[in-house]
Amino acid sequence: MLFALVATTVIVGLISVWLFLSQRRRYKFADSLPQLKPWYPLIGNGALMFGKSDVERFEVLVKIFSDFDRLVRVWSGPKMLLFTSHPDVVQQLLTSEECLEKPFLYSFAGFEQGLFTSKYKLWRSMRKRLNSSFNLRILHGFIPVFVQCARKMVEDLNENPDGTVVSMHKFTSVCTLEMACGTTLGSDITRRAGKEEFVHGLDIAFGEAARRMVSVHLYPNIVYHLTKYHRELVQARATVCGFFNRLVTERRITMDLNCNKKSSVEDLDFDRKPKILIDQLLSISRDGKSFSDTEINDNIYAVITGANDTSGLLIAHACLFLCFYKDIEEKLFAEIMEFMPNEEFEISPESLKQMSYLEKFLKECLRHCPVAPNISRENMAEIEVDGMKVPPGNIFIMNFYALHRRKDIWGPDADKFDPEQFSEERSKNRHPFAYLPFSGGNRICIGWRYAMFSMKVMLIYLVRNFQFETEIRPEQVRYRHDLTMKLPFDHMIKVTKRKLEGSMVTSDILKHPELVPREGRE
Repeated sequence: MLFALVATTVIVGLISVWLFLSQRRRYKFADSLPQLKPWYPLIGNGALMFGKSDVERFEVLVKIFSDFDRLVRVWSGPKMLLFTSHPDVVQQLLTSEECLEKPFLYSFAGFEQGLFTSKYKLWRSMRKRLNSSFNLRILHGFIPVFVQCARKMVEDLNENPDGTVVSMHKFTSVCTLEMACGTTLGSDITRRAGKEEFVHGLDIAFGEAARRMVSVHLYPNIVYHLTKYHRELVQARATVCGFFNRLVTERRITMDLNCNKKSSVEDLDFDRKPKILIDQLLSISRDGKSFSDTEINDNIYAVITGANDTSGLLIAHACLFLCFYKDIEEKLFAEIMEFMPNEEFEISPESLKQMSYLEKFLKECLRHCPVAPNISRENMAEIEVDGMKVPPGNIFIMNFYALHRRKDIWGPDADKFDPEQFSEERSKNRHPFAYLPFSGGNRICIGWRYAMFSMKVMLIYLVRNFQFETEIRPEQVRYRHDLTMKLPFDHMIKVTKRKLEGSMVTSDILKHPELVPREGRE
């Protein structure tokens, strides 16, 4: 017994020494970089995350990025990760043709044949085929769908007694799910059951993926599959996939029926027209290639969950900001009333483009709450970063939350919420990679324009119809570690129907004459 214990200790010790020496040789190129402490053998810097809540994990990560200016070595077990939130370094990484790979961390999110998590070679061919489904011509055609879903959200909110306190994210997430299904699947789900369960399942699925990314001991499948977290993840994914798989099946049937009715000339014309995402996924390309069932399902998951968990969340955050800053709320309302004085006025791409304050407000919301606070990349060949030659296979983690709060870029009041950060004067000469709400470079989010259109329409209808108040104070706002920017509590907001007549008092007009609608100016 004693001999076995000694032998085991010796073997473990020898393996540890071998791992240390091999990793030492592999990562020698980064010796000149600062290293995060405390560091321990085998677990690296993992102790910083042990026993922490999701909120504490988020704040620990942000502190690391904020404390080190350019690059810092962080050890996830025996594996080195390079952290940065400096715009120069981020630009070098995101614009490099040799740094387009997604590392192993993304596999924890599953659905590895979709755009979000796929490896470079698969992503490259899929992105090329799917780009046309998000061109401006198609996006402009989506605006009526966005309007329909936004009006439905207003109707749902109006079902509550005036002045009711609601969990705003429950309404915005359902609205963005309806938008995503209506535009990418061609399915009207405004009256379909199961949407709330879908949103809840998605929250669990994203949360579990994020938990595993910062938990070294959960990396091996043999360990993770024994935990309750894995069981919860499987159940959540089944709920999410079950919902959109039914929609895909329905779309297949509709496409088959339509194809049987079309003439050969119509078929040719249909093949040339830009297609919505589901039609692109279900069709055969001109070179005879088709998407596999797994690729179809994984891409539908990536796009619908991406649209739902980002846009819906951001608009809920935006409503909180409107509660905190009433002067901003009234300026936004004044501009909306200028271009949409009544419901008969049609929202168009042109009118959305003209609403400059809406654009600035939304951009400032995204500065404070970027769609994904962290992204990572792996280099496929040797690259030079900050004058250092980095051999292939190294992982870089970039934090946009910290990037968007750098005082050397955004000024001493970088933490302040101020839409004028995006005025023409203050935006001039700003670093091109200082603001990355949807990532950047070639692997920028395929749906970023889609998201901007949909969120603008939602804000227009919410601000035009309601005023918002909350007992939550700005200093109470904290975020929890997740794939997206989530609060540790619900967006509890008092929603009051807006009285459109006389909503701006004379003193406000005198203070802000630029808010008077054009027809009322001298």
